[in-house]
Parts: sequence; structure tokens; C-alpha cells
Amino acid sequence: MGHPWETKRSPGSPTVGTPLWDNNTMQLSTRPFAKSRRVRWASGHWPRSHALGVGRSQGRGGANGGIRGRGGMDPGRIQGRGELRNPSRRGSLSVVACQAESDGELNRGPGTAISAAAAAAAALAGADVAGAGEGRHSQPPAGQCPWRVRAVATRTPGPPLRPWDQPLVLRGPRGAAAPPAGPHRGPSSGHLQQELLSAQHADNGASVQEVLSELTNQRTVPNIFVNKVHMGGCDRTFQAHQSGLLQKLLQDDPAYDYDLIVIGGGSGGLACAQEAAILGRKVLVLDFVVPSPQGTSWGLGGTCVNVGCIPKKLMHQAALLGQALTDSRKFGWEYSQQVKHNWGTMTEAVQNHIGSLNWGYRLSLREKAVAYINSYGEFVEHHKIKATNGKGQETCYTAAKFVIATGERPRYLGIQGDKEYCITSDDLFSLPYCPGTTLVVGASYVALECAGFLAGLGLDVTVMVRSVLLRGFDQEMAERVGSYMEQHGVRFLRKFVPVEVQQLEKGSPGKLKVMAKSTEGPETIEGVYNTVLLAIGRDSCTKKMGLEKIGVKINEKSGKIPVNDVEQTNVPYVYAVGDVLEGKPELTPIAVQAGKLLARRLFGGRLEKCDYVNVPTVVFTPLEYGCCGYSEERAIEVYQKENLEVYHTLFWPLEWTVACRDNNTCYAKIICNKLDNDRVIGFHVLGPNAGEIIQGFAAAMKCGLTKQLLDDTIGIHPTCAEVFTTLQITKASGLDVTQKGC
Repeated sequence: MGHPWETKRSPGSPTVGTPLWDNNTMQLSTRPFAKSRRVRWASGHWPRSHALGVGRSQGRGGANGGIRGRGGMDPGRIQGRGELRNPSRRGSLSVVACQAESDGELNRGPGTAISAAAAAAAALAGADVAGAGEGRHSQPPAGQCPWRVRAVATRTPGPPLRPWDQPLVLRGPRGAAAPPAGPHRGPSSGHLQQELLSAQHADNGASVQEVLSELTNQRTVPNIFVNKVHMGGCDRTFQAHQSGLLQKLLQDDPAYDYDLIVIGGGSGGLACAQEAAILGRKVLVLDFVVPSPQGTSWGLGGTCVNVGCIPKKLMHQAALLGQALTDSRKFGWEYSQQVKHNWGTMTEAVQNHIGSLNWGYRLSLREKAVAYINSYGEFVEHHKIKATNGKGQETCYTAAKFVIATGERPRYLGIQGDKEYCITSDDLFSLPYCPGTTLVVGASYVALECAGFLAGLGLDVTVMVRSVLLRGFDQEMAERVGSYMEQHGVRFLRKFVPVEVQQLEKGSPGKLKVMAKSTEGPETIEGVYNTVLLAIGRDSCTKKMGLEKIGVKINEKSGKIPVNDVEQTNVPYVYAVGDVLEGKPELTPIAVQAGKLLARRLFGGRLEKCDYVNVPTVVFTPLEYGCCGYSEERAIEVYQKENLEVYHTLFWPLEWTVACRDNNTCYAKIICNKLDNDRVIGFHVLGPNAGEIIQGFAAAMKCGLTKQLLDDTIGIHPTCAEVFTTLQITKASGLDVTQKGC
């Protein structure tokens, strides 16, 4: 047969590739068989992330995974037909998989397994998704080694083609070196030569580069896949060789315990795990909560469910109900008994609800056949992780792919007494006693949200601020948030940081003395509080996971993980989602979306990436602040002030008028790019139910919202959101924006 990597042509069939095969490898080239489809046969060394399902056959016909195939092989011809029964669609799809002319050598192997592979791929292609089918022959005729063949089928509207339609990635037989592929010569030293990779690309120009970039975040060649894992170019392949990863990937049919192990049972990790299971993968979730210094721990669901969004919003609602009780007298409600808040009743109700959510997650994993182990995960070598439970028992598991979704935990000050006597948001929502007079240290959204609802529940609250409020948010809006809180009883100590915390009395709560120093001079102050709540930021939980053992890079200062635009780390089989990502918004809905889309790309043949642009968010302070897009400061930095128009107004919610509450405190602002048809690039609202307002406008911004579209929209009266349909005053005009009517 000549060199095992040699290309041949069929006699009389110049447009159809003949088998490039030996005892280990077989390949048939691309050939279109329908207007909207391109079908490829290959040796199986394609990225598994593009396969929604795999049809397998040891004998005649059938394939698993909801796919059925049948067919046969006459001398010189392979053909197959496949059917996919999809419960999410009515009926079934049946298409001819493919036909490929050959020189007759394929007669030496049974065609039924090959036909089943074609059937699986064709059925999936007919379902409008990428698909793959695989056939095996484990007992070949005399003189041959076992072989396998995979059919990969995609449905596309036409050029540009997807990468697997043109680039060819093959693994050579052991002991055989590949010839150079164009100008790129493969490594030729040491053990790597025995596991050599070669990439050959048809010249399809910019369209192939564009799709390569979309799929792999790499436009250049060689673009290398090793046993279904995308490596990248030569540099990353050399790095993988030096680290031992390449040799690991080149093992024949590595037998892993799981297709995917997700480390972290928060919103993003669970979303990814469940989606992968829906796509037919074997998945394990490892989740272990290291108790806080005060001993607080919780169940499955991560920060949002247990010590974040859910309990925070419920306690915010408790504070709003207190304000509503006060307002109700103005609306005619009369009650004689004294109204007071019971901390224990509230926390019990909140924790009961959280417990139901924890159980719901456990049940959902069970229903989707996702394995869940309450153990701490730590990498020990490539593709292998050690799980340690609360009793110190260790068990090791292996997987083809890993997703890191370990989230973050509150940061401590690093001063005397902080871990001994202070609490964080990890502890507050299940605190068994009322915190009493409270010092909140920090100016993050966590700090202001907690200070806000504690004050709303009638507690004496002070916030100690080192520099600015809500760093990273629009500063005009941040100062308005702080001003409203000050008007409603929250004290602010600006430009101070704690230097020591001492316990004066034990108790529930006890008494603590806090000594603080000015950030602008030698001034020091002291104060006595029942509770000190630290909310100065959060650190990623990545530094004790053994990531250095497999070469995953992290930001040494923050612990965050740099990833590309498909959430892939520098180690090809390791991905990350959620708050551990560097440079991405730390929001639950983003983690959920990113987790689902990641699973679909890895196991469902999908290409959609998570869009981190124009993500709406809300700060649940007593007067809620919602925003989407650019802050005013950032917009000026990017677009220049002269290219922007800022429309704004104060407004008075109708619900507040009868109760005589805070006229001209609520505020609305949009930032428009004058160079782009006054497109809205920043949207900000300070007022009740800001989250409900911002959600719909965020969708409009995704669709290219402009000032003219807002003007053309008829508002609903009387609502707070309608102010955005009547904005006329610009900041540049200097006109008064106070409102005098409803």
C-alpha cells in the first residue's frame, strides 16, 4: 500500500477520495449528497464536542441512543439509511446517509457496521444538528487488525463550511512517522514522534478561517485535534507534550470513569452537568462546602441559593414589607397592636425555603442520572481527580473532560480578630440571633444590600467605606443609592478601614470593639457594635484544587481562571464557568447560560457561545438600582464625551405620593451613542422594582435599541418604566429634571 499516510485516488473517480487506510486508520473524503448537507467519513479522530450522539454497531444494522440504522455494502460501494426518533419533535426523520465509491478494498471488512455509523450521522444531520455515528469491527478477517470508522454529518445552509468538512486530522499508526504537512513540520524528537499528528487542509480561504475561529478561537493552521480534544497549534502541542498531556491523550480508547466531571454544585456547574446528562453523557458532580470560620455550611446549589441571591432578596422583601406597613396607614389601614419584626421567624422561613431548593437540586440530578458526591475535588494528575469527603476518605475518579465551577467565598481583612469575631454573608442569612447594632465593612453591592435590609428591619447600621460606593458601577447612580440610604437611617463612615477587632462581651449577640484608621491621614476612631459584617470582596476557590499539577493557569492574585471565548482553559480538556472566570460578570444567570451552552458545545454539536455583553443586573438596596450596558464613566472612556448624549430625569412613583414619600428621589438615565443612530449603550434606573423594569429593556438593547425607538414606544400609565418613553432633557442642556406631577 505504500506509506500509510499516502493519499490515493480511485481509478476513474477523480472527484471522490479513496480510502486512506491501514490496519489502524481509514478515511473517506468529503462528498456532498444533498443540497443542504455535507457528509464526511473519517477515522473517528474528530472532536467529540461536535457529536450529539454516537450510533454503534457490532453486527447487523442497529445503533443506540435513539438512532436506528440499516444498510449494506456491495463491492465498491457503502450505503446506509438512518432514522432518529426525537421525543422533542413530532414523528421521526429518515435520510440516506451517504454513498462513497471505493476501489473495492473495503470488501475485506463487513459493511453493516459502517452502514450503522452512516445511519447515525445522517439521522442527526436530518435533525438540523451536527451528528456523528461510529461503527466498529472487533473481529476482522485474517491478516487485519481491528478497525473502526466514524461518519460525521452536518446540516449547513451552504458556504462557509464547518471545519470538519475540509480540514483532515488523522492519527498515524504507532511506529510510523508522518511526512510534513505543507510548511508545518511535526516534532521529530523523542517519544512524540511515535504519537505524531499531521493536519492537511484543503485551500478554502477566508471562509474556513472564519469558521475555525468561531469553533476553536484559532484562525491559523495547523489546527490540531487529538482524540477529539482540540489542542490548537504547534506551540500548545509542544507544551502538551512537555507536560505529559499529549501522551495521555494519544492513548488508545482511554477508559474514563465519566465523560464529564463538574467540580462545584452551584448554579453554573449544575446547569452544565444536567445539560450534559440530557445529551446522553455520564456525569459526576463533586460539591463540598468548606465551613466558614464561624462554622457555617450549606447544601447543594452554591452561593446564589444558599448565601446569596435567594436569601438576600427574601430579606430585602421583609424590609420592604415593613415600609409598606408604615405606608398603609395613609391608605386607610388601622391597627392597634404594636408591630415589630422577629428575626428568628424570618430566618427559619428563609432557611426552610432554601432547604426545599437544595432537595429540588438533588432530585433533579437523580432524575437525570447525574452522580452527585459531597466531596472536595483536587486534581492529582491529568484526567484524574481525588475526592475527599467530610470524614477524610479519599476516592479517585477519571474523566474525559472537567468543568471548574467552584465559585467564590468572602474575603477577610487579615487583621487581628477578623476571623474570630466577624461574620460574612456566608453566616448572616442563617444567623440564629438578631445581629443588633451592626457595622458593615465594605462598599460592594453585598455590603450595601445587607446594610439596607438590616436597617429596614429596624436595626442600627453603620457602613465603613474605604473609598467609593459600588466600584465598577455608574458612580452618579452609586452616590444616589448611598444618599437615599443615609436619608433612611444608615450611617456612613467614609475613608476609614478597620485595623483591629476585640471582643468585649460574649453573647448572642455579644459586644465587639472596632478600631479603625483613616485612609487619608493619622486619624483613628473606635466604635462598639454587636455584630461586624465583612463585605469587602470575594476570592475564587481555585488555589487548593491541584490545578498546578495539570498546568491550568490562574491569576495568582485573585485566583480567577483565564479562559477563551468558549470557556476553555489553557489545558484543552478543562473548562470553567461562573464566578471563577477572569474578566466576566459574576452573576447567576450568566453562569447558568454559560454552563448550558458549554455542555451543548461539548456534547451536542452546537456552536452558540455565551454573550457577556449587555447583561442586566440589579443592586437590591432599599431603593433598587438596575442597569444594563455602559456606565457613564466607561462610555466616555470608550466613545469620548462629545460623541455621547445622556438623557435623564427624576420621577415620583405614584404609589409613593399618597404616603408622601421621597419626591424626586427616583432617577432614570440612558446613554446614547450619537455616532450610531443614538443607539442606547447604557441604561440606568433607580427606583422600586428596578429589576422588573430593566429586564425588558435589556432585551431591547440586545436588538439594537435606539432613542428614536424609545420615543416611538407608547408607555403604560401610570408606571415607573414609562419615564423611559418620554425622556427629553439631556445633561448637556443643564435643564431642571425635577417632576411636579404624576
